[in-house]
Amino acid sequence: MAQITSSGIGSGLDISGLVSQLVQAERTPQETRLNTNEIRAQSRLSAFGGLKSSLSSFQGALTKLQEAGLYQGREASVSDEALFKVSADSDAAVGSYSIQAEKLASRHKLASVAFINDDAAIGTGTLSISVNGKSFSVDIATGSDSLTSVRDAVNSASDNGVTASIIREQNGSRLVFTAAETGAANAITITASVDGSDTGDLTQLNFDPEGLPADNKLLEQQAAADAELTIDGFTAVSPNNVFSSVVDGVTITLLDTNPGVSESLDVNLDTDAVRNAVTQFVNAYNTLRTNLNNLTAYDPETGKAGLLQGDSTTSRLSNQLRQMLNETVSGADADLDTLAEIGITTNFETGRLETDSDKLNGLIASNFDDFAALFSGDNGIAARLDAVADVYTRFEGILDTRTDGLQKQIDRISDQRIMLDKRLAVIEARYLQQFTALDALLGELNQTSSFLTSQLANLPGFTREKK
Repeated sequence: MAQITSSGIGSGLDISGLVSQLVQAERTPQETRLNTNEIRAQSRLSAFGGLKSSLSSFQGALTKLQEAGLYQGREASVSDEALFKVSADSDAAVGSYSIQAEKLASRHKLASVAFINDDAAIGTGTLSISVNGKSFSVDIATGSDSLTSVRDAVNSASDNGVTASIIREQNGSRLVFTAAETGAANAITITASVDGSDTGDLTQLNFDPEGLPADNKLLEQQAAADAELTIDGFTAVSPNNVFSSVVDGVTITLLDTNPGVSESLDVNLDTDAVRNAVTQFVNAYNTLRTNLNNLTAYDPETGKAGLLQGDSTTSRLSNQLRQMLNETVSGADADLDTLAEIGITTNFETGRLETDSDKLNGLIASNFDDFAALFSGDNGIAARLDAVADVYTRFEGILDTRTDGLQKQIDRISDQRIMLDKRLAVIEARYLQQFTALDALLGELNQTSSFLTSQLANLPGFTREKK
């Protein structure tokens, strides 16, 4: 028969509680050490991630400064933006022009006489329509010669440079033809061919821009016209209100007209683009510097240190950036070959960059071309700083190596937790076995003590002590 035992029965001890406390005493210091190491590794991993992000943003600002087109930019402006929309590319020469908005381009628009309604018959035959050298024809058959049918036949034709519509006014319905494109070259010519079976008079849709007015049966509601402007006294025309070749590199779009009134058109260096790029560079560097300062700071009063305080990688990066900002750029103008000479200096207490905006803006306006030599090119400040940052941020670069090492450390800590759990399980089993054996021994001793006491009590002359 199997023996049934219960832990602590023989001794009265809380064996389960004792074992639990002993195992916890073994676990606590080791688990605390693992937790501390993991928190530190995770914090440093996050810190390196934030540093890489700041460096990448800084590189984005450096990339902008290295673009050759940044220093070739031109901006065009006009005194009346209600009349003109202007833009300039890098081919535009800096200069000023007097410009007048004379005439907008228009589409050719022709209208028929008024008919009773949309279903009124016009006549049968063939309509030949041509616009700017392209022609198409539509056949108008008996029963399909209403205004509606003619409109639909024209609109469904292929290679159609004309749209047809119906306008209903107080005198009736009119068939209207409108050129798809503006410009004098897009005038509409319509020729009607009829035969003896014509049920009406299809020739009332005839129109020839170069013919005699008496021969044109359609009403010219709007002439086909080119846009026209005057620039420095010379006249220029365009079929579509856009003038892209009047001034090299400048595109002018005519929005409205004000004949005879002169406005000014100015083409200047795009100093705003360079100023904005330099400002973004300064802001991105200051964000990076603030991050570096916070990660490496140490407060002697509180004893609190940044997450990467004393880290050699971070210190080396910080020193390299600081040194690079103060170096001279060979090949640049002797008076503008450092950041300090364009008004950007380093605050030696914080390491952040400070900008003298008045000095910077003045130099961009007066020495625009010199900024390309200072920032762009293989030897420019932007390229050199980018090269430093790239060593840290590129795939499998310095920061990847550091973060990989920290991740492996975190993985090892996870493995150590598993090993700790396994070892403590063995210890717990051993303690339970030892205390169970002790409990059994104490139970036997208690039984023996009770037996001896009972036997002694039955001996002659044995007197139990009174209580």
